[in-house]
Order: sequence, then structure tokens, then C-alpha cells
Amino acid sequence: MPASTKRKERVPGSKSEAPSGRRGGGDGPDLISLLPDDLLSSILSLLPIKDSARTSVLSTRWRHLWTTASLHLDSDHLHRNKRPSASWTPRHQEAWRARAIDQILSVHCGPIPTSHLSGYFLDNPTNVDTWLEILTRKGIRDLSFFCHYERRFVEDAEEQQCFYRLPSSLLTCNSLITLKLTNCQLPELPRSVPAFVNLRNLFMQFTALCDGTFHDLLSYCRSLQHVALIHCTGLRSLHVRSRSLDSLVLKCSSPDYTDSVEELIIEDAPNFRCLMLRENALEYLQVEILNAPKMELFGFVCMDIKRLKMGGTCFEPNRTVSSLSTRMHSLKTLAISVIFDDDSEAEVVYDLLKCFPCLETLDVRIVFLDDPHDGDSGYWERQGSLDCLDCHLESVTMKGFEGQSTDLGFAKFIIAKARVLKEMTLLCASTNWRREWVENIQQQLCLEKSASPAVEVVLMKDQYRIDEFSTWNLVINDWPQPVEAR
Repeated sequence: MPASTKRKERVPGSKSEAPSGRRGGGDGPDLISLLPDDLLSSILSLLPIKDSARTSVLSTRWRHLWTTASLHLDSDHLHRNKRPSASWTPRHQEAWRARAIDQILSVHCGPIPTSHLSGYFLDNPTNVDTWLEILTRKGIRDLSFFCHYERRFVEDAEEQQCFYRLPSSLLTCNSLITLKLTNCQLPELPRSVPAFVNLRNLFMQFTALCDGTFHDLLSYCRSLQHVALIHCTGLRSLHVRSRSLDSLVLKCSSPDYTDSVEELIIEDAPNFRCLMLRENALEYLQVEILNAPKMELFGFVCMDIKRLKMGGTCFEPNRTVSSLSTRMHSLKTLAISVIFDDDSEAEVVYDLLKCFPCLETLDVRIVFLDDPHDGDSGYWERQGSLDCLDCHLESVTMKGFEGQSTDLGFAKFIIAKARVLKEMTLLCASTNWRREWVENIQQQLCLEKSASPAVEVVLMKDQYRIDEFSTWNLVINDWPQPVEAR
């Protein structure tokens, strides 16, 4: 055979040889495609669903992999990168996203353990019912469902807020562990069939809920540990009886609004640890703690208390606490909101600290009157020590500190009495922050007379004026803000 027509032999492993359909951009063998399907599916489960679906265009090898992978369905990741025309509106985007979810759920046959759905779902409630039923069958464990804020006008009536009513099939979802809802309405819990049997975390915001449904949730959901109620409408009197409940976050408005709660009673909660309230909630909310032997964290407690009862000890407006018969030795962290210029509120602070002899962390948010006046600057100098100051208090944060005689007096009281205090942080208003002012405050604190030899006092400029402390942000502020009506 002439040399010009002789076929050249390929050297095994050379760049010119690659498994059929497995070349990657001409740079050598496509090693990723050589991985087994189970491993590839695990990789795809880590991608946003839109990127995972795009892998189907790589080759026939990848065409159906994403449909069997465990995926996170997030509607926020579904959007058209380019508007098809100038007339394209957010409503068109919403409709396009709904069609995309329909298509994904129709072809995907693998599990969807986590999902975040957000949109104006009242426009197509039937579609949403179908989505939730499919997710229930696919073993959903973590579901965030945010029905955007929407009001509709009713003829001859004031505007009414509309809620999406959840399908009853969601109640019987045994795989569900975490459920977050916004602008929804829970269906009545069935008495014959167990509901939310494995649900541990329930967060509801702007959701329609009545006292009876809340009671049923605690009674029938035996695994429920964490509950957050953020401006839920329909609640009036909450009675907590639960052996599993660990924490409760309650943010509601004053009695002038429909989401007001008038009464909270912790009747029987042997494993309850944390109660987190809106800063001024105790001005209009009556709280009674009867049986919570493991309660460790409580706040915010404002000093203008409508009624706070802990066992036999009761705080009420314009009444001196005559008997501090109950002390909560379990409480370790307390947040209070106080007007130190108001002498009566300063007295409540002192009495309140007597109730928590094992307190380790104290967060103080200082509020000032619109019409400021000088309080009793010598009040704290006349007060004796407390059990928590003698043995346990290690950390104090004072937010809104201005160095006036009353808030400075409280800081000096803590420094002079707290024997094991490690750190005091004073978050100061930026308007007061000057070098001379800081040096003057440091001098007046009299650190040389501190009861604790290891105490460190930190003055910081409070630039952001955040309402809550970091201790309380973990649940309260880790919540998407509602989207206003279109």
C-alpha cells in the first residue's frame, strides 16, 4: 500500500482518542461524565434548579439526570434573563414563573426535600394547590411559602386582606420538618388524622390564625419545638400547653390593630426555654408564666408592664411588688427596655432583677422621653447588691447609652456590684461621640472601684440603630420582608 494512503495508528490515551460522546471542549476526556449517575445526581442537587436543568443540553448522557436528582425548588431563581418585548410586565414574569414551576414538577420524578415558593399566588390558587400536593408526595422537608401581600376591594365594604388557604393535604405531610408561611390561612386541623406529625419548626407571618387552631397545633403536633408568630391576625388569648415546645417568638401590634394579642399564658411547658416578644409588647400584653422550669431566655420586657406574673410574683402598673415569692433560677438571659429617667421604671428594673438570681447576660435598651426630665440620679447609689450580681452576671449590653446621670448611674451600679462581670458594652448614639465625651464617660465609670477584677468596658458608636440585639435577631429578624401589593 502506498505510503500516502497508509492509515496512521492511534496511540492509546492520546488526545485524539476519547470515549464516544464524552469529549469536553476538545481538551481531553470528559471525566465528569464518567462518574456514576448517583454521584452526578448528588452534584446536580447542589445547583440552583435552573442551572441543574440546563445540564440536559450537554449530551444524551445528561438529558434526564436532573429529573431524578434531589433538588431545591426556589421560585426566586426562575426568571427570564431577557424581556421578550417592551410590553413585558411583572405580571407576565409571574405567569412565566408559574408555567416554569408547572413544567418542572411535571417532568421531575426525584425527591424535592426543600422548596421556596414566593409570588402573588391568589391569582392562581388551583395551581398552587397542585404544587403543594406534589411536593407533599415528593417528601418535602423544608417548605417556605410566601404569598405576597395583597388587598382586594369588596363592593360596599372596606378593603379586605386576602389569604391563601392551604390545602388540607399539607397537614398530613409526614416528611415536613420546617414550615414558613406568609399571608396564608391554615385549614382546620382534623381530629381523626394526625397533623404535622414530624413538624419541628413553624414560622407564620401575616397569617390568619385563631386561638383554637393555635391550641390544636400545640396539642396535636407532638414534635413541634420552635414557633414564631409575626403579626398574625385573629389571635387574642394564647394558652401554651406543650411538652415539646422549646421557643416562642411573638410580635404583634397594639390593641388598635387586628393582629393584637391580649393574653399569653405559659401553662404547662416543661421543656420550654425561650420567650421572645416585641420590644413594647408588655405595654398591652398580659403574660403569665406558670410552669416553665427550664426557661433560660426572656425578652423584651418593657418596664411599663400591663401585667407580668411569674408564679406568685406579679408586676402591674402603679402597684409595688409586695412579694417576690417566685424566683426563676433557670433564667440565664434577659432583655429589657427601660426609661431610666422615669423613677418608677428604674424601681421595676431592680425588682425584676431580684427574680432571676442566676442571670448571666443582661441586654438593656434605653428609651428616652420626648419631654426629657431629670430622674433620681442617686437612685442606684442607694441600692444594695443582688444575687445575680454576686455570683452569675458576666455580660451586660446597654444600647442607646447617652451618659446621662440616670443611665450612667445604672452602669456604675453594675460595675460596682457585679463580682464576676467580664464585659460591659455601651452602644452610644453617634451624635454624642466625641473624644472628650468618651474620656469623660470612662472617668466617671470609676473602673478602679469595680467589683470584678477582670471586667472590660467597651464603648462603641451605635451607627445603625438596630432595634433588636444580636441575641434576638436569630429568629426575629431572619424573616423575609413582605412584598407590598401591586
